[in-house]
Amino acid sequence: MSNWITIITFILPHEAQIAKGRLESEGINTIIQNELTTQVNNFYSNAIGGVKLLINENDKEKAEQILIDGGFIIKSGHRKIEKVNEKFLEIDKCPYCGSKNYSKKKTPGLLLIISLLLFWIPIPIFRKSYYCFNCEREWKN
Repeated sequence: MSNWITIITFILPHEAQIAKGRLESEGINTIIQNELTTQVNNFYSNAIGGVKLLINENDKEKAEQILIDGGFIIKSGHRKIEKVNEKFLEIDKCPYCGSKNYSKKKTPGLLLIISLLLFWIPIPIFRKSYYCFNCEREWKN
């Protein structure tokens, strides 16, 4: 009898099915635990420890490499860094008082209000600006 170990845990069952298909296409036998319980009620997923993907203990290294290549597992220390908006980097303080106590603000634009009044369908167009909490001024970038 072989020893089965949990290689990865998912919150949703369909994610586990995708990983299972990837591993089985490479010839690794898998078992999914707690799949039906989370299909009945998704909110039970965290309570029961998620949907577990089990593999044979002998296939652990090969399965980990397949899952890393497939994007299911991220190696520790290798996080994806997203590009930061360059316009946000230019604004580091309020242009009026020099305070760093500001935030982005979205207010409804004129087109949103007109479309809501005429057609009863809101077209989500917002004006983007910044608001300083110290001097209570608003500005655009």
